Amino acid sequence: MRTTLSYKQKQLPRLSMQTWLPLLQCSLNDLEKHLQVITNENPCIDMKSGFEESNAQAGGTSAYGAFQNYVSNASSEQIEWLSIASTSLYEKLDDQIVAPLFPTPISQKIARQIIYYINDEGYFEGSVEEVAEQCDTDPHTVERVRQRFAHLEPSGVGAVDYKESFLFQLGDYDLDDELSILLGAMILQFDKMEKFINHPRLADAKHILQHLKNPPALEYMEPETQITPDLFVEFVGSELNIRINHAFYPDLQVNMIDKYDNFAKQKFKEARELVKLLDLRKATLYNIALVLIEKQYAFFMGGELKPLRLQDVADELGFNESTISRAISDKYIQTERGLLAFKEFFSNSIGEVSTSEIKHFLQRLVSSEEKENPFSDKDLHETIEERFGVKMVRRLIAKYRQELDIPSYKERQFLYKLELI
Repeated sequence: MRTTLSYKQKQLPRLSMQTWLPLLQCSLNDLEKHLQVITNENPCIDMKSGFEESNAQAGGTSAYGAFQNYVSNASSEQIEWLSIASTSLYEKLDDQIVAPLFPTPISQKIARQIIYYINDEGYFEGSVEEVAEQCDTDPHTVERVRQRFAHLEPSGVGAVDYKESFLFQLGDYDLDDELSILLGAMILQFDKMEKFINHPRLADAKHILQHLKNPPALEYMEPETQITPDLFVEFVGSELNIRINHAFYPDLQVNMIDKYDNFAKQKFKEARELVKLLDLRKATLYNIALVLIEKQYAFFMGGELKPLRLQDVADELGFNESTISRAISDKYIQTERGLLAFKEFFSNSIGEVSTSEIKHFLQRLVSSEEKENPFSDKDLHETIEERFGVKMVRRLIAKYRQELDIPSYKERQFLYKLELI
């Protein structure tokens, strides 16, 4: 049975929409920070972190630790990067701006100005003309200094793109002339690598290419933010059960302050309202998840997602479509099929078929194709139209491939040939 919402849509105008809408839209990771701003301005509210509350109840086991045991997106490589990158990328580079590579004050000034335009990935995204003007020199001199970054660590840093970064990184290897020329040509013609398939040194070149880094400052980049699910949907026996992730919700306590004047009464009223709105947020997400289970039951049973619009859920719950859109923004559900964003359950359609189902079929087609004769976009287009009985333009296949990170026909053909070496 669907949980009854604390407030109906028609009652919400009596509440503070200025408080409600940001609270609904806020991600679970940012919720505590958002509430802290509100509670700092209201002496009638005491807030205890959800982590602290769960830690006390669990006798010292943090909610975050308990959640990580359930699901984790952090890889061992990311943890290793954290320990490696105790020195930032920019500190690492600045320490290397010394003789003999940069022997003069002007070369060091130019190099440090170049560092200013290096992004978090390690690529130079400025212009030599701009650096030249700032350092009162000419672009040719700036470019000569930038080329010396090929000798800095991390290898490949300061390049303008991945091709130049790869060329910089080749300096770390002891290459004979033939292999050096081959690798340079392969990198510069990366989109036409099939032309090198019969080169006698291809196996050696492949070995080197597999060890080049992209982006060059990979070990210095911050790991992706841990995603925290708002809800868990899991089987309990033969039934699907929805569980709110209460552990990450702060505990709000409402207290009346000593003096009882209009200010105190107003803050007390706002504090009680905030607690109700926080409960309403939970109930709203819970009810959206219930509708998703009803509409996408086949998916939770191992099938495909069906076409579903925001308006369908809004009509079911009696909310505006914009409210549903805010509610699902940056929200996630942990399912037995993985961690999914709420928005992934809403799929457009071609005819009666969801684009999600077409994409999954496309992925399965490519994963099972013959490596000696991979599918072209024309083959994929015709197969999908025949399988689902729909008409679609061929450029959609290229669009779906890109969204699924599937290489083009020629790129897959080359990669398959490399595997056979």
